[in-house]
Amino acid sequence: MFKPLAVSNRFVAENIATHSASQLAARALAQGAVERGLPVAFTSSLALARSPQSRRELELVADDWRWIAEIPGFRLGSAPGWVKHAATGVPVRVHQAGTPILGGPVCWPDPATDSELYCGIPVLRLNAWLESEIARALNSPAGPCHESNVLAAIVASGATLDRALELHPYVAERYQDLWERARAQQLWTAVA
Repeated sequence: MFKPLAVSNRFVAENIATHSASQLAARALAQGAVERGLPVAFTSSLALARSPQSRRELELVADDWRWIAEIPGFRLGSAPGWVKHAATGVPVRVHQAGTPILGGPVCWPDPATDSELYCGIPVLRLNAWLESEIARALNSPAGPCHESNVLAAIVASGATLDRALELHPYVAERYQDLWERARAQQLWTAVA
């Protein structure tokens, strides 16, 4: 059984680790943030194209995206909230802690209190990650992608239904629905 932290962002850390440019950018950003005392937490790593060799974009939560651009090897991106790793060209989307996720009532968590290191990469704790993924699933056209991440995390962590009591009320009911879907998938897999 995985630790809840490991499960919450095993997806993030493993996706970063499977792509050398993403891993290089993530480690440089994490090291630079630690050296400057800037709390950050990665939330995802997405392929920009279907090829596994394609450039990936990283997402993280920080207090201010402009501080990230001050880390050596990074520069401001083409739009507010974006920075770029100069050596690899990997774009990094920086979500500001405390701001609403896609205009909803759930805010991006504070990486100073809601993150820990996993494989040397700062990632969100399970509940903070679940809240942000479910909020994105509820408010984004890419909702099914975020839901599938939550389903996989529920199965891998062995998360229980009562975890909904620990989550923001806006996402708690959806978590219950996803938990039931995950449980049904496990049962059908066991029968097959």
